[in-house]
Amino acid sequence: MTYEVYSSEMMPRVSIISLGCARDIDSTRSGPLRRNVFVVHYCISGHGYFLDNRVDAGQGFVFLPGQIVEYHPSKSDPWAYYWIIIDTDEPQYFLNIFNPDPSTGIFSYNFVDIVEEQFRILERSRNFYVSPVNSLAVFFDFLRRHATNETGATRARDYAKAAKNYIDTNYHLHPSICELAKQLNISQSYLYRVFFEEYGISPKEYLNRFCLEQAKSLLRHSDLNVSQIAASVGYNDVLAFSSFFSKKQGKSPTAYRKEKLQKAEKNM
Repeated sequence: MTYEVYSSEMMPRVSIISLGCARDIDSTRSGPLRRNVFVVHYCISGHGYFLDNRVDAGQGFVFLPGQIVEYHPSKSDPWAYYWIIIDTDEPQYFLNIFNPDPSTGIFSYNFVDIVEEQFRILERSRNFYVSPVNSLAVFFDFLRRHATNETGATRARDYAKAAKNYIDTNYHLHPSICELAKQLNISQSYLYRVFFEEYGISPKEYLNRFCLEQAKSLLRHSDLNVSQIAASVGYNDVLAFSSFFSKKQGKSPTAYRKEKLQKAEKNM
């Protein structure tokens, strides 16, 4: 028996510039200044202030490239924190995972012990460099822990995105909605609801539209015959495919190809 799982979405490019930790008063203050990097700080003890907002142990703060920031420790109970400097073309993607308060940039987290251990590892280290794999491993472990705090609405979106990715990957098999629901281990009615809420269309109609667009692209840009194109979009019966295509497009696959070729020749 074979089992397969699908990611709910494609992750953008990401690499880690540096990992760091600090606990002394002088090195845990910065700004006001403009930073051109995406940075996350995890407070593990004491407290401090980020843009005049208090940050306690079990909280952190995040700021985006280009943002002017200022942060400093308290005088009575100076903080210790762990930071990660991130290089990515899509910082908003990761910002959504940290889910900071939009007015303060501060978030809460429930794995202080894990961050403390990483802090101790860095303090004991005598190596100024770490492999990209190891730094990404730390970052992804933290991301995974943030993701476990997702809400019901987040889970619903993840199911919808996973269903879309499954269709985008397996459209050539023309899976039934029953099969798709089984893959995700949810009911068909729940799948229909979360998919429609996310994309404004039913999963079956999305599959049909996706297959139609793929078929149209193959008719325009490939030398495959109609039977081969039908099989490429999950139709073993070429007559059933032609009926589906004609109903959706208003003309047969052969007529569609002929029309597009004629238009291309005129534009040459």
